[in-house]
Amino acid sequence: MTEASLASPPPRRRQFFLLFACLLVIGAGNSMLLAVAPPLVRQLGLSDSSVGWIFSLSALLWVFTSPYWGRLSDRTGRKPIAALGLAAYAVSMGLFGVVVMLGLSGVLSGMVLFFALMFARAIFGSFGSASSPAAQAYIADRTSRLERTEQLAGLTAAFAMGQAFGPAICAALAAWVGLVFPIWLVAALAACAAFAIWRFLPENTPPKSERPRGGDFREQLALARDPRLSAYLIYGFALSVVSGVTVQVFGLFTMDRLGVSGESGAELTAAGFMVNALALLATQMAILPRIKLTPRGLMIWGAGLYASGVAFQIVAPSLGALLVSQAIQGLGAGLCRPGFSGGASVAVRPDEQGSAAGLVVAVNGAGFVFSPIVGGVAYETFGMNVPLIITVILLVAMLIFALRSRRLRNVMAVDPPPSEPTTP
Repeated sequence: MTEASLASPPPRRRQFFLLFACLLVIGAGNSMLLAVAPPLVRQLGLSDSSVGWIFSLSALLWVFTSPYWGRLSDRTGRKPIAALGLAAYAVSMGLFGVVVMLGLSGVLSGMVLFFALMFARAIFGSFGSASSPAAQAYIADRTSRLERTEQLAGLTAAFAMGQAFGPAICAALAAWVGLVFPIWLVAALAACAAFAIWRFLPENTPPKSERPRGGDFREQLALARDPRLSAYLIYGFALSVVSGVTVQVFGLFTMDRLGVSGESGAELTAAGFMVNALALLATQMAILPRIKLTPRGLMIWGAGLYASGVAFQIVAPSLGALLVSQAIQGLGAGLCRPGFSGGASVAVRPDEQGSAAGLVVAVNGAGFVFSPIVGGVAYETFGMNVPLIITVILLVAMLIFALRSRRLRNVMAVDPPPSEPTTP
């Protein structure tokens, strides 16, 4: 990136807006799916814990494939990898909708239905995981260290905005045309987003020279253990577990606490997700640029607020109180996530951005591998409050870790900006 490119932000702003708009689709689709999943699995005759297990295989694949896509984007460029991920997301959502329809019509049932849903979601975990590391690395290629945390927070805000409006759209469509149509709508939007990335996103950063893949993998494992990055990844993994549990449990918790089911359950769950996402979005778009906290400061305050929101959910007696708890959780998540992802990006060199982004995206999904046990199984076996109590304990541990870890206190020197051209 040259000084001229930094002085001429409009073209770069258009590039980031395109990524923002396209990744917004993923945020909307995920929030829609999470809103309709609890009532859907009950209509399909599956257990409550199956909500988490359906996503677990996808999360496991996400953990192993995200670093690969991040490394591949270093060699082939960011644009084709981002477009591939969005196209795979479209296929995954479309197939998921088809399987749900077959289940509702009685063609599929029991374990066959369960594994078909897992397979449809696994496509997203295997190939849809390409979009996020490529998008994060694209932004890292075009920003200085000083502005990177804020710009990556803006990218995260795309998911937050999708999560905010996705449930509202889902609730309206579910009441009008049923629970399945929103899934197919997201599939169509994701296909359009993939085309937009491929056709209109400029790619001016030259790919790195091809190197043996085995060496790349070993280098990425070494980077994960590197003191510059490892503390951020530990914090991010714990945050992923917390996010997986709270997201999985909220729909079931809302239906059981308020005594609702079906479309009504989807509507109330969607309202909670919408409030959460709006709070996260407001944090990243309005609060974060003004408070100017370091990544470590964001991680400390975020964990504390997130823990307060989950603790309040445990005692929330009404829908209004549940929505307040979601707002507090959204505020905390809005600080935690850009704190650890921005800190991880700032901690590494420009030539390591793709690998670091892949590791960050991997730990973002890793917690969802364990959330079915911490969330769904604990919910069914020990009661509705137990998963939330475990989550509060994890968040307090994250707060203490962020306060005491010496690795998070290291202030990285500002490297000179990359020399590649970044304007169209």
